[in-house]
Amino acid sequence: MKVWLQRFKPFLGLVFFLIAVAIVHHELKAYRYEDIAQAVASTPWPLILLAMFLTVLNYITLTGYDFLALKYIGKKIPAAQVMLASLIGFSVSNNVGHALVSGPSVRARFYNAWGLSGIDLMKLTFFLSISYLLGVLTLAVLAFFILPAAQLENLPIYLVVRGVIYSACAALTLYWGIIFLWRKPIRFRNMELILPSPGMTCSQTVIAGIELVFASLVLYVFIRHQENITFVDFLMVYLIAQIVGLYSQVPGGVGVFEGVFLSMLGKSVSAHNLVGALVLYRVVYYLVPLALAGIALLVYEVLQRRKKGTEHAQALWSFLGQLTPQLFSLLLLVSGGILLFSGATPADSEALHFLKGFMPLPVLELSHLLGSVVGVLLLFLARAVFLRLDAAYFASLSLLLLGMFFSLMKGFDWQEASLLCFMLVLMLPTRRFFYRKSALLDVPFTWQWFTMIGVIIAASTWLGFFSYKHMEYRHELLWQFAYIGDGPRFLRAFFVMSGVMISFALYRLLRVSPEKGRLPSAEEIDTLRAISDASSTTQSHLALLGDKIILWSESHRSYLMYDVSRAYWIAMGDPVGDPAEMEALVWRFREAADRQGAKVAFYQVSKDFLPLYLDLGLMLIKLGEEARIPLNNFALEGSHRSGLRQTHNKLLKQEMRFEVLNYEEVLARMTTLKAISDDWLLTKSAREKQFSLGFFSERYLAHTRVGVAKQGDQILAFANLWETRGKQELSIDLMRYAQDAPGGVMEWLLIQIMLWGKAQGYQWFNLGMAPLSGLEKHPLAPLWHKIGNIIFEHGEAFYHFEGLRAYKAKFDPVWEPRYLAAPPGLRVPAILFNVTRLIAGGRLKGVFEK
Repeated sequence: MKVWLQRFKPFLGLVFFLIAVAIVHHELKAYRYEDIAQAVASTPWPLILLAMFLTVLNYITLTGYDFLALKYIGKKIPAAQVMLASLIGFSVSNNVGHALVSGPSVRARFYNAWGLSGIDLMKLTFFLSISYLLGVLTLAVLAFFILPAAQLENLPIYLVVRGVIYSACAALTLYWGIIFLWRKPIRFRNMELILPSPGMTCSQTVIAGIELVFASLVLYVFIRHQENITFVDFLMVYLIAQIVGLYSQVPGGVGVFEGVFLSMLGKSVSAHNLVGALVLYRVVYYLVPLALAGIALLVYEVLQRRKKGTEHAQALWSFLGQLTPQLFSLLLLVSGGILLFSGATPADSEALHFLKGFMPLPVLELSHLLGSVVGVLLLFLARAVFLRLDAAYFASLSLLLLGMFFSLMKGFDWQEASLLCFMLVLMLPTRRFFYRKSALLDVPFTWQWFTMIGVIIAASTWLGFFSYKHMEYRHELLWQFAYIGDGPRFLRAFFVMSGVMISFALYRLLRVSPEKGRLPSAEEIDTLRAISDASSTTQSHLALLGDKIILWSESHRSYLMYDVSRAYWIAMGDPVGDPAEMEALVWRFREAADRQGAKVAFYQVSKDFLPLYLDLGLMLIKLGEEARIPLNNFALEGSHRSGLRQTHNKLLKQEMRFEVLNYEEVLARMTTLKAISDDWLLTKSAREKQFSLGFFSERYLAHTRVGVAKQGDQILAFANLWETRGKQELSIDLMRYAQDAPGGVMEWLLIQIMLWGKAQGYQWFNLGMAPLSGLEKHPLAPLWHKIGNIIFEHGEAFYHFEGLRAYKAKFDPVWEPRYLAAPPGLRVPAILFNVTRLIAGGRLKGVFEK
């Protein structure tokens, strides 16, 4: 039941939208499409320019959110960069919905590239959300108490409005009380938040209030041109519409925002004038800034390409590749919507008379039909663009070009063709950002994407039936062809679009389901070994154990290893293989888990893929630090190496010698190695571990070479080697010794392997992770870091974390952070417990055993 509720949740936005459409349809029942078109066309250009000027002021004010947020978290970034991130971030988030502000948004890509950590980004987005709520609630309360009671009681939902306002008063009073009286950090999820000072809270409220006033004025100037309404009356309705649109989960509040306006003002102003003003508001405040964001990104990319050799440009290059597809997927949604809305409304009669002189009627009819089909295809293609598929780039250019052609052929709609041409020109230089190989028909869709596409198609369908509601519908209409015959053309396009969508749905339902996860076969382990050997890090060799499920890329050049519990799919480390396939792989992993109602997490991941995990909506928890020793500097000389040198010389005097067994020798000595391993487990009263640790398996050891410590011909200790073909890194997994081995034999063996690796030309030796080491000790550090530091410093008797760190520090390693990427919220303890169970072989009892 819980799974079905989770799957239905994304469709709540569509439900809100359909309710809003019903309200709009009811309020406009006395009007025709021509009335709305006339209201839009009669708006003078000076008024439109004034609205654009107010939009500019609004977006400049919006940058104040970011400047305040950065001041709050104590970070300094050049003003020009902050404005760029803020303007592009808001232009995108305004169109896809404010809900994205509380997750890894476009803005996070910029700030992550400029040095902000995952915790910083969480604090920043939390601050932005609070700022907006402070502004909208404060303005709503002020407007409520300024308006005369008689006017308020005329509102259709007065009792609801009054309840909301009183709740807002209580929330604001409580928040301000906390700001003035509570100065201790507030624990929130895995971090601690220091509340803003009263002065900064005032600044938040003022900036958010000014921004909302400017935004509301953009719409007000259009409404005031046609209707006599005071600004305070209007502002009250605007703020309520903002709040409802925000929580409806509909992208940009489309339809819901308009529905609230019509339901609250439909009796006091002309509905067709109100809808005309809302249409202009959508274009000026939402679509124009989105297009300008595309231009800004294009210009920025060109400038960075000129400076590509500089360190600054290189640092920004990676996030440009992540941001560009997101922005252009939105532009494609807009392009598809333009074609659908155009096909659903009457064409310009003068243009049709002009085309009648030389354009054959079948060409015009076919152009109208195919223009609508192209619109639908662009909506679905936007998802492929978002996922950076290489075929999506060429398909997008082709469909935009076809859309331009059909726009001109169906009604000489040069404005529409110009907009599509503009989108095409913006997209042309972005080829390098679309590199993933996949079939377009097999693109994975989330419920959120289906909802977004459904909203646009439902809106265009309603618009078509509204535009021709005076027409008497009958079967013969489908077969009426004429130059002045927009209604029949819309009906034909509607049925063809329905056929396209039904065909797509049937294909998705009837296609062969992807194979469920399974452990790798012997042949697949050979392939895994080849990919792991070609990797730059050695952790990927954990796949050779064969105890984890493997998710392959479509080319079988990359993989991701994971294991599952009832509620979580947990990946071990980063994806391995071709870098161009990594993003597709983690998204497929996320989508496969989502189909089973499970959440995903990534254990012991490196800093190299952190932006990708943020894209998945995951938060980052530092687990500890990995010790990597630069072998070109490793030697036993010097006073700081006296302890290692003493161990080395002591065992050499006992005639201990080091040898590396090749693959054939490992097979020949397997019985001896197993006896040593069994003896070691018995002595330590320990059991084999799994998942992130190796265990003795003849099949596993047969894929690695083994370093051994010998006295005469007798092997007393061994460690199997993880090696990379390019000799970037060397590491070990199993370390076992016999009961009669001399003291210090494992340290001696470790020293010999490092010296051998240096002689073989390896660059790094990986000593593995020291859990909970390197956590921040600052007073403002996240709560998880404080808990981890307490365990690290005072739990030595139970966990030996501090001793492990101290031992590895003897080798003077470079410490590199390792993270857990997990869903936000209170799931981290459950995920860590599940990881511990997986390491213990899935046994609950094993969590508490050695």
